[in-house]
Order: sequence, then C-alpha cells, then structure tokens
Amino acid sequence: MKHLAIAWIVLMVILAPVVLQVQNYFVYSDSPFLSSTYQSIVVENLVKDYFNLSQTSYSEIYVIVNGSYNESLDSVESNLHYLQDARIITPYEIISQYQQQYLQQVSPLINSTEAKLLRVHQLYLNLTELRNALLDNISNFMCQLNVTYGVPLGKNVNAPANVISTYKTYYFLALQNLSQINASRLAGYLTFKDPYVIFFGYNNYTNETLVRQFLLNFNNYSILIRLLTGEDLPPLAYENPHEYAVQLVEREVPQPGVSLSYFHRNNSWLFIVQVPRNESLSSINIFMENLHGVVTGHLPIYAQSELYTEQNLRIIDVVTVTLVGVLLILLLRSLVPILLLVGSALIGVEVAYASLLGLRLLGYQIYYISGLVIPPIVFGIAIDYSLLFIYRYFEELRAGSKNPLTTAFRTAGRGALFSGLSITLAFASFLLSPSPLLRNIGIALVLSSVFSLLPSIGFTYTTLREISVRALSFPRREIPNPSDSRSRYLRFMVNLSIRRKYLVVVFMVISSVLAMGVFLTHTTNINANEIVPSFSESLVGLNELTRFFNYSLDYAIIKGNPNSTYSFIYNVSAQAISRGALVYGPASLGKVAFSEPTALTNKFYSHGYTLVEFYVPYPVFSDGAINFTTWLISKGLQVGGSNAQRIDIVSNTVHVYYSLTLPLTILFILVYLGVLLRSVALPIRLVLSLLFSSLVGVAVMFLVFGSVYWLSPLIVFALLFSLGIDYDMFIVLRIREEQGTEDERIRKGVEKTGLVVTAAGLVLTGAFISLTAVNMQFLREIGFAVGFSILFDTFIVRPFIVPAVMSILGKYNWWPGVRRTRNKA
Repeated sequence: MKHLAIAWIVLMVILAPVVLQVQNYFVYSDSPFLSSTYQSIVVENLVKDYFNLSQTSYSEIYVIVNGSYNESLDSVESNLHYLQDARIITPYEIISQYQQQYLQQVSPLINSTEAKLLRVHQLYLNLTELRNALLDNISNFMCQLNVTYGVPLGKNVNAPANVISTYKTYYFLALQNLSQINASRLAGYLTFKDPYVIFFGYNNYTNETLVRQFLLNFNNYSILIRLLTGEDLPPLAYENPHEYAVQLVEREVPQPGVSLSYFHRNNSWLFIVQVPRNESLSSINIFMENLHGVVTGHLPIYAQSELYTEQNLRIIDVVTVTLVGVLLILLLRSLVPILLLVGSALIGVEVAYASLLGLRLLGYQIYYISGLVIPPIVFGIAIDYSLLFIYRYFEELRAGSKNPLTTAFRTAGRGALFSGLSITLAFASFLLSPSPLLRNIGIALVLSSVFSLLPSIGFTYTTLREISVRALSFPRREIPNPSDSRSRYLRFMVNLSIRRKYLVVVFMVISSVLAMGVFLTHTTNINANEIVPSFSESLVGLNELTRFFNYSLDYAIIKGNPNSTYSFIYNVSAQAISRGALVYGPASLGKVAFSEPTALTNKFYSHGYTLVEFYVPYPVFSDGAINFTTWLISKGLQVGGSNAQRIDIVSNTVHVYYSLTLPLTILFILVYLGVLLRSVALPIRLVLSLLFSSLVGVAVMFLVFGSVYWLSPLIVFALLFSLGIDYDMFIVLRIREEQGTEDERIRKGVEKTGLVVTAAGLVLTGAFISLTAVNMQFLREIGFAVGFSILFDTFIVRPFIVPAVMSILGKYNWWPGVRRTRNKA
C-alpha cells in the first residue's frame, strides 16, 4: 500500500508539466463543431459547387492603422509574415473590385438594353449610307425631288411613267387625310423609300446647290429615326448603342458608391487582410501584438478569447486553490487532511487534462469551454468525495470501530462510487447528442466525473492507510469531529422542515413557478463581449469599424428558378435594401430593386438554385449583423456565411440540449437511481429537487446579469443536474442506514451527513465562485450561477426542502423496495 501511495504522488509530479501546456491546445472557434446538416453549411457547399463564390474559402481581418497611406500600408505589410498565406486587400483594390463586380453584374442589363437599340443603330447606318449615295448621285436625288414636289404642281416631270403612276396613287390616298405638302412628302417617301425628300418643299426642290449643301451638312438623324420608328432618342443611342446602354443602366442602377471615404477617416486607414479560415489563433495574436494599430473581425475575437482565457485560467487556478484552501482550513482545521483533499483534486485535474491530450491524438479537439469546466468540476467533486470518505473515517474512529478505514471505505466509498457513477451517467447523455459541440463538452464532463472519483477513493484510501491518527489531527490534539456545534443549524432546519412540511412544499412550488417565469421571459445573447473583455482590442476595433467599410457577407439560396419566386425575392431584397444592405440577386443590384424580371434574373440561377448575396451593413459577429442575419432566416431564406454559421450552432445546440440532452439526463438519472435505490419515488423526488435548484440558479443569474451568454444557462443546467446528485445521494444513503421512525431516520441522516454536505457544498461553491474573479463575462455568469445554486442547494434544498418532501412521502420513499438498516451493535 505504501508503494501505491508513492505511485499516486509520482503520477502527480509527472503529469504536472504536461497539464500546464494544455491550454495551448484549446480550440476557440465554433467552426470545427459545425455539422454538415446545418443549413448554413448546406448553403455554403451549394454556393461552392454551383456558384464558385470565393468568399467561402477565406476569412477577413480588419486592420485600422493611423498615419499616411504608405506608412499604414508598410506597417501592415511588415507584420504580414506572422500569418500564413495572408493577403492584404488595399482600399483601392476593394474599390476596383466592387467596380468590376458591378460592371460584370450589370452586363446582362447593358447587353439587353444595347440589343434593343441595335435596330435603330442599323437604321442610322443605313441612313448615313443613303445620304452618301445621294451625294454621289445627286441627279438621281433631284429626280426624286422633282417627282415629289413637281407632280402635285402639274409640272412636266422627266421620270418613268410607272414611277409617276405609283407616286400619284400614294399622293391621292394621302391627300384624303393630310395637307397637300404633307401628302406630297409622304407619297415621295413611299415611292422612293428615301426619307431625305421630306426636308424640302414646293419652293426649293429645284435648287441643286441648296440640295447638295443640305446633304453635306445634314446630321439630324434623330428626327428621321423618330419619324420612321416613333422613338425619340438622343444621337448617342443610335450612334454608339453600347455606350448609351452603359450610361442608361448606370443612371437607372447606380453603382453602390464604395468610395475611399469608406476606408479613410481623419488620420486612420482601413485595410482588409484575407487569411485561411483555419488560420492559427496564436499567429493572429502575435500579429496583433506587433502591429501598431487596431485589429478586429471574428478571428481576432476568437484569438483574443484564447489570450484572455489563458490568462484567466491562471487566475482561476490561484483563486480556486486559495478559496478551497481557506474553506478547508475553516472546516477541518487540520493540516494533513487538507493536503490529502487538495492532493486528490490535483491528481484528478491532471489525469483529466492528460486524458484530453491523449484523445487529441485521436482527433479530439479541446473546445475551450470543455477545458475550462474541468478544474472547478474535478476540484469540487474530488474534494467532496474525499471529504465524505475522511469524515466517515473520523466518525468511525470516534465510534471506536474495529476497522474504521475499511468501514469508511465500504460505506462512504460505496456512496461516492454510486454518486460518481450517477454523475457520469448524467454527463453521458451529452455523448448521445447529435450536436458536435455538446458531444465535445460531454467528453470533458465524463472525464471530469470519472477522474474525480478515482483519486478521491484510491489516493485517499491508500494514503490514509499510511498516515497515523496522530498525524491526521496535527496541529490539533484530536481528529476533527464530524458532528460538532455547526450541526445545530442543520438540526434546526430539518426539524422546522418536518414540522412545516406542507408549507415547505408550497414554498417550493411557488418559487419554482416564479423561477420558471424568469427563465422563460429573459433572453440570451451571442455577443462577442461575453467571450472577451470589453476593453479588448478586437471589441474596440469592432466599434471603430462602424465608421469604415463595415459590411459582412450573407449568401442565401432559394430552390427553383427565380422567375417562379420572383415576387418573394423582390420583396425580401427591397426590404433588405431599406435596412441598409447591398443586395445582389435576380431582383436587385446593390441599392436598386427591380419590381419586374430583367436580364439579370437568370444570371443568379444554377443547377436548380437561385443565389442572392446580402452585404449586411454591420461587421461580422456584431449584434447588428447577427440580428440582420436572423431576420433573413425568419423570412424563410436558407442563409450561409459566418453570421449564419454562428446562429446555426447556437440555435441547434440550444434546441438539442433542451429537447434531447436534458431529457436524456433526467431519464438516465431516474433509471439508474431507481435500480440502485429500488425506489420509484426517490429518483423522481431527486430530479424535481435538481430541477428546482437549477431553475432558481438560472433565474437568479438572469436577474443579476440581465441577458446572459447563450451557453451559460446550458452549462448551469448541465452542472447542477449532475453535481447536485452528490449531496442527495449522501443523505439518502445515510438515511437508509439509520433506524427508527421515518421522520427520525430523516433527522439523523440529514444531521449526520449534513456537515459533510455543507462542507462539500462550500468547497464546490468556492471552486466555481473563483470564475467570478476573471474579466470574461460568461465565465462570471457561470461561476456566479453555479456557486449560488450550490449554496442554495446546500443550505436550503437539502436540509429544508428534501426532508419535508421525504416526510410527506413516508414509507413510500422506499417503495417498492425494502430499506436496508444497520444492525445495532
């Protein structure tokens, strides 16, 4: 046994340097946990396959630098080597890209407009050729004029008889509706198919010099085209239809207006750096540290979350050890038991982290939430189990038991084992979740529970065998008393609970309803300021970015031909434009929406899908961008892009947890405890107690913090629904050992285990309250809510609510099984 105790210590020393590096392998982005079934990922794959949208292959970092343009550009370029395969997009390149994109996208409109003018253009060319031909053969033109104006005047005209006959036919028909001069002109045009004859009259048609001069100087083709086609067009329309089509389209569909003012404010310049979507966050942090400017974007936000989490982990570790140490000193007031408790917790944390690193070799990615929950969980549970073991050992020593350590191991060790397995089963429900993120967190939770149990029993047992009772009491003269004056509070609470049991249940029901009301009426958020401090560079930059080019891209896919869904596409596009977006799709171009189909309509159609691109007027992951993307999704669009992916992983994870994972957790607890305790009522009562504590904790968190981070309620429910089993199991298993009437057994069980439960609750509270010492809001929310809930559970639920309910149930607590009791000595 001595060698086993030494082996535990050697293991703790060996794993220490390995575990200190674990935070270097944390993953902070949600991207690795995006499921291929998520709508945003489906859309992204469709866009890649059918529309070749390059924006899906990289991420953008926004860099704001003070100084002249060249100085700012040099500053960014000189630090670009810290990033892999990065590329700077200058303001001028961005403006040029938008102009080229605009021209490319309006080209169908230009082509269709030009095509409508080609007939007029050809007419213009024919008219110019005719004018040149008339100049070359002026005598022929003079003959046409003589027929046109000489015949009506009765002049003798030298022309073929059939020409004169045809002319007269047209002339007399026209004369029925027109004046003589206009009838002459129309008949001349119809006879000779020459519109130039209409520019002369009865008094000048014989002046060859005048006629030649007119043809040489003629350029008023607009009037001819209007007379021939009825269209009133400017000269550019028929002389250069392409240029006219460009001007017409640009006038009706103006360019988005992305100008240099989007990138230059006062003495600041904005540059966009494109990096691979899997860019190292450590590299981004180094880039930010060395660049004399402000860097923002969703990758910098994740990178700074990594940086501040690493710093906060050190704070959490120090505060946890300090708080727990102080609590243990106050509770035990003996040195060696405190060292044993802390040692078992440290071994548990180290083995849990080492296991995560081992799984990483098999492809597991350590999500930072998964890594962060391990220290407080393992520290709290391992000390709880060890404390239960040690307190029972002290109790057996004071009772003069023949084999106190063996008896403690058989009773308290069994209780810890049963409780640990129940927690592991509760956490195992995460492993069955279809959500990759919940499965990832579940693996960490299961490891936390398993490696809290092993050292708390194995290390504590083997070490206690090698330590004398005298050493355990140092510096006191005797070992700590598991039942001292501090039990008076527990005695008072349990007696009051049993006397007023029905009022206690009414209090529980009313409190539950109020807590549920708070839970249902308060909202969560996915704000970036929850995962990085408000003073961080990435958030400061996010605020500054609103003064510059701050668009983020959402792309939407609509199944089917755009002609069949045109009115829907138009309405959504018009509404998005009114909200400040630039929209490129079948029914819009930038800031302009088309109420009727145009030549653009089919440009955004491919392989049975229609694409609409929304340039959202907010930086990616900002509140405005998330709200805008949520609005697009609410309109029935399938949306892709970084904003949509963030929304997908949040909404899917939350939905899966409350609809599947939490019910599975409850089911596992009910079945396991039902089999273990051979009771129907006890597991149901325990689950209701856990639900009560969890609801109160989450409700208080909402009341204190207002809108909280989306993960906070999930983590609080997950931890409380599992960790809360411990204390209930300690009490129930002890009540089963006691004898007497049901109320007497309840009183004895609560009083004898109450001090252990109180001590364990205070230690676990200290472990989680340490999270409130950091500068990350969502960690403070979790730490406060879990800490408060455990205190509430320790001092209200277990000594006050549980006895009342068990007293009401009476003998039915144990139905249909038979309660086991210890034989009296």
